[in-house]
Amino acid sequence: MRRPTVVFAGLLITGLLCSSESYATDVHALASSPQWLTTRVYIEGEPDTDVKASYPGVVGISMWDPQRNRYEFFYTDTGRSKYADGGGGYFLVTGDKKTHILVPDLGPTRTIVRRLEKLDSSEFTYSREVSRDMVSTNPPVRIYVVHAPYTGPIKTVMSN
Repeated sequence: MRRPTVVFAGLLITGLLCSSESYATDVHALASSPQWLTTRVYIEGEPDTDVKASYPGVVGISMWDPQRNRYEFFYTDTGRSKYADGGGGYFLVTGDKKTHILVPDLGPTRTIVRRLEKLDSSEFTYSREVSRDMVSTNPPVRIYVVHAPYTGPIKTVMSN
């Protein structure tokens, strides 16, 4: 069995064994807004420095459907979907509310594991370890990606 499959299966089982009531409360906070907008990206230890320009792959509008556990990402300037590039698929939040996992339908990445920092009706923040400036030869850093409910003019619709 491939390592990502084993990791995903283990996290899925952990999520199933934990309290489903707390999971439902948390996961439905994603539905409190039809769209979420990336408002800030910062590196651990530097919360006052916004580095969104260095991490365009994590910036955008996102939609989350907790009923189907589906997500999709969109470009902020056009509203065009990122689905064909791996920007859509299934998600789950583990029962301990500490881990947010994405399983894209398409693309080379099979799972993306993110640490859930905050999730309520006004803010959705996760962190994950990536190469500095998303350049593979750079050392790893932990980035924090902050979202707020999106109220702008772009209307998006999930592909599936």
